[in-house]
Amino acid sequence: MPRLCAFHHLAAAHAVLASEKTYRLRGTIAANDVLGDVSELATRAEAVVNGGEHRAFIQKDGSFVVENLTLGDWLLEVASADYAFPKIHVHIATSEEGRASVAARYVQIGTEWSEDAPVLAYPLKIEASAKYDFFTPRQGFSIVAMFSNPYMLMVGASLAAIFIMPKLQANLDPETLKELQNKD
Repeated sequence: MPRLCAFHHLAAAHAVLASEKTYRLRGTIAANDVLGDVSELATRAEAVVNGGEHRAFIQKDGSFVVENLTLGDWLLEVASADYAFPKIHVHIATSEEGRASVAARYVQIGTEWSEDAPVLAYPLKIEASAKYDFFTPRQGFSIVAMFSNPYMLMVGASLAAIFIMPKLQANLDPETLKELQNKD
């Protein structure tokens, strides 16, 4: 009997979860000065909600649809290896008539989600904020940079000691020279 009761509780919990209504989040990636052609982004980026709980592929035209979102707060990010996108706080709620409403706002990571920020238009239109640059161009040859290197400074000091010290010894008076030789 206890097994049958546990089964009924599990079935009831599953029915409650299955009956919870889910929503879609729609948006597009728009071209701007940073990202000129959205179609090049399609194979290398995706829309990610809450760090990977939900994902959506970005189509060639820049559109995306995130499925199976429930009521509540979500963090939408566009994961791309080439471009940086702003993070968006999405709040999905229902009105008294039962219609779903989406309030989306830009958010900074590490700060509280504020209701004071302006609400973005729906469906979302997201633009790239920066292009990642992982490679730096190789510097050209510079004689000043070469001689400011600490190793080159040590070599220069050693060469100066080799060539200047004998000349200094030749200019010493004979008594001081004998005195230096007797110390050895």
